[in-house]
Amino acid sequence: MNSIARPEHRLNQSYENRRLETLAQYHIMDSAPEIAFDRVTRLAADVFGAPMASISLIDHKRQWFKSAVGLKEPQTHRDIAICAHVLDSGETLVVEDASQDSRFDCNPLVTGDPFIKFYAGAPLVAPNAMILGTLWIGDTGPRDRPTKNQLDQLQSMAEIVMSEMELRREIILREKAQKAAALDRTNLDLTLALSNTASFRVDIETGKIEWAGAYMKVWGQDAGESLVTVDEAMDRIHPDDRQSVQEAMAEAAKPGVIYDARFRIIWPSGEIRWIEGVGDQIEINGRHTLTGLNKDITNSVDQQEKLRLHTRELHHRLRNLFATLQSIMTLTKKSATSIDDYIERISGRLRALNRAQQILLDTNFVTGSFAALVRDLCQTYPRVRSSGPDITLPENAMVSLSLVLNELATNAAKYGALAADEGEVNIDWEVHSNDSGPQVKLCWSEQGSGKSDDAPASTGFGSSLIDHSITRNLQGKVNRDWTSDGLVCTIIFPVPEDGKK
Repeated sequence: MNSIARPEHRLNQSYENRRLETLAQYHIMDSAPEIAFDRVTRLAADVFGAPMASISLIDHKRQWFKSAVGLKEPQTHRDIAICAHVLDSGETLVVEDASQDSRFDCNPLVTGDPFIKFYAGAPLVAPNAMILGTLWIGDTGPRDRPTKNQLDQLQSMAEIVMSEMELRREIILREKAQKAAALDRTNLDLTLALSNTASFRVDIETGKIEWAGAYMKVWGQDAGESLVTVDEAMDRIHPDDRQSVQEAMAEAAKPGVIYDARFRIIWPSGEIRWIEGVGDQIEINGRHTLTGLNKDITNSVDQQEKLRLHTRELHHRLRNLFATLQSIMTLTKKSATSIDDYIERISGRLRALNRAQQILLDTNFVTGSFAALVRDLCQTYPRVRSSGPDITLPENAMVSLSLVLNELATNAAKYGALAADEGEVNIDWEVHSNDSGPQVKLCWSEQGSGKSDDAPASTGFGSSLIDHSITRNLQGKVNRDWTSDGLVCTIIFPVPEDGKK
């Protein structure tokens, strides 16, 4: 009987140190169970019909299970971890019968609980190419080697795990930054209150001023109402000092130059006060802004706050995307008739999601062009023609309509007009107004299908997805008419508030 085969760790110590440093940055070892990871392991076990599945992370001495199905222990020693072999190879590892494999036939995980015979593990690869562990499935009995499509599906699930880990890390970093920013804001507010200091933010393009701190004590009790633009503030500055203040503001537009001015202001009562102003011209959400203090220099958190608002919005949208992806994967699994059928269905729906996201990324990640979405679909299906005005729609509407068009096109390619040699599809839409506001009328019309004009006897997940996307997500209506020439699907939905023609 052979001794237990241990990974030879052919990777040098420098790589291993970098790998362990990368793993530590995720702050995930020994963390509490999380639904996002448990869903992936359950999905892997269900899809492959395996009694065991796990997300395994490997540090310098152990293999720890972030999420597991069918395993009693939360961790094992690294020396006996089958997953550790993936660290060295960097590739998906398949063991059809570990009891007959000289590398593992004496391994206590094979000879004892959990009695692993079959193993398939895909590497968890960080953005810097460091391998942190594996997503693996196992069985107590031998199995034949999975197909390439099945292994590709396992690798896709491993990539979802890494995406969740990246998202989790970003959340931790932002929470730390938020705590630090909250402390800075508290210190700033206290400093402004104790020192009678005013803070300001000037939009260079519009000339509008936003005041904070003790601005009424500095600029006068009426400052909040009377000094809302740069011109109004200039009128309060002593005539002899206005030119020097304007020059200081102009100089601050140059890289590396701060705003620094000492000037007098005249209150409505006639009292003259000397003001010291310091600041910097920065860019906030693409707009040039002069931000600073009157009287004393202190740290400003204005720019950081704006950036945090943007990143929180991005985080929210990413979580929605992952939730949509998880829902589609789960529901597609329920309706699929085989692994290959599942892969085919999920691939089309993932392409539809990617199509919408790419168009959103090409603009501002908040809204996108519906016409561009349809053009992209027409490139995939050359016999699809389109006509209609361009409409800018928010992210939710873009994702929903992309999934709807994908389901219609997929069905047409399998059973409808696009399955016939001479068949074609026309997509026409228009925007019209009624008492409740502007609405979009979208018509999907198939010609030359040569199919019966009877409606299908039953509907599947695709039809449910269409109905849910239109009626729930877009508050619209769907009407299907199976004619002798093919399906005519009419969709009417209100233009979302963020949408425009």
